[in-house]
Amino acid sequence: MARMTPARVRKIRKALGFTQEEFACTLWVTYTTLNRWEAGQAAPTGMHSRILDLLESNLTRPSFQEALRDPRATDPMFLLYLLLQPLYDDRPAGKRLS
Repeated sequence: MARMTPARVRKIRKALGFTQEEFACTLWVTYTTLNRWEAGQAAPTGMHSRILDLLESNLTRPSFQEALRDPRATDPMFLLYLLLQPLYDDRPAGKRLS
């Protein structure tokens, strides 16, 4: 996995149409943390890096773009659900989470 650069973080945020404050809330980080990521003073790691990767890879998916128009898309849990749902949809019917 390539390092999440400041330009990639900013591009993802702008593609989603979020302000830094909104995107920080979505990622469960402070505004200061997100600002540092976009300024290159720090870099996301762990869960945050993975969520950013998932967001970036789903931005071009038409069904994800459509789901972002849902009023619930500003809710961080709904957005996380949208990102993780395809991972569980690939499981056999008996193994899906209900």
